[in-house]
Amino acid sequence: MAPMYQPGDILFFARHTHDGIPDEDIGRPCIVEDADGMAWVKQVKRGAEPGLFHLISLNPDAETRHNVRIKWAARVMMVLPAEMVERI
Repeated sequence: MAPMYQPGDILFFARHTHDGIPDEDIGRPCIVEDADGMAWVKQVKRGAEPGLFHLISLNPDAETRHNVRIKWAARVMMVLPAEMVERI
């Protein structure tokens, strides 16, 4: 199975909160910033304890991260595929 997003794709998202993740975004592909400041594109699921989340990889070759503290996450709203982007 190929990755959901390819290099050069542009992902659009809207942050509705500065902290945490809105309940309606749980289970969806999201842009995520973890507590260490690293950014990821992962599906977010609830972790083993409140405040922890599983970051499920959308790419079968990438790592899934378990019980991670996040700063914020926002659902991917739209994708512009790389082949539709004009390079300047």
